[in-house]
Amino acid sequence: MNRAVDLAALTAEDEARLAAALAAASLACFPTDTVYGLGGRLAPATADAVVRVKGRDPDKPLQVVFPTVALLLETVPFVPALRTAVEQLLPGPLTLVVPYPPGLDCPAPGRLRTARGTTLATLGVRVPDWPGRMAAMGRLRFPLLASSANPSGGADAARLDDVEPAVLAACDLLLDGGTTGGVSSTVLDLTGLELGLGWRVLRQGGAGYDDIAARLGGERKDGER
Repeated sequence: MNRAVDLAALTAEDEARLAAALAAASLACFPTDTVYGLGGRLAPATADAVVRVKGRDPDKPLQVVFPTVALLLETVPFVPALRTAVEQLLPGPLTLVVPYPPGLDCPAPGRLRTARGTTLATLGVRVPDWPGRMAAMGRLRFPLLASSANPSGGADAARLDDVEPAVLAACDLLLDGGTTGGVSSTVLDLTGLELGLGWRVLRQGGAGYDDIAARLGGERKDGER
């Protein structure tokens, strides 16, 4: 099924079919609160498809988009300091880089080099603040593997119509959620929290530094690793 599904027009029965279609799709294009994403179920085949369609470096890590904070917390174990930070920051336009959880085998872990000379296995996680037109995405019961829906190095897509035709043609499922925020998520490294080293911004995006600091208690803690 390569057609656009208007998320705002779905009934409860439609949403059940949507979940099944997403779980079965080899590749889907879907909206978030920031930009449109490319991905699907957590499976190596999905990761391979994203890398192929985007022309992406296979060593660059992919992220996991969770429909709700509750599902993220049920799926990924966090130490208390990290769990508190996740609850304070999400949902919102942030990708949180956290220690790679035990038992997960997809996506492949990222590798974060620290100032102390160590390398950490990491996972990037998101919980979008779904606008009303995209509310059905927040009622899914499983996470999605994701990258931005553009060729590697290309411009982010704020609307489904902004996604390049070649990317759309590679997808089984196209989900139309209208216009997104248009600015990619801020990438925030939280791996140092369990060591008392604070947090640091790795890429500026939809969430500002001052807002992040306010949510985390008002302290600026771009700590060395």
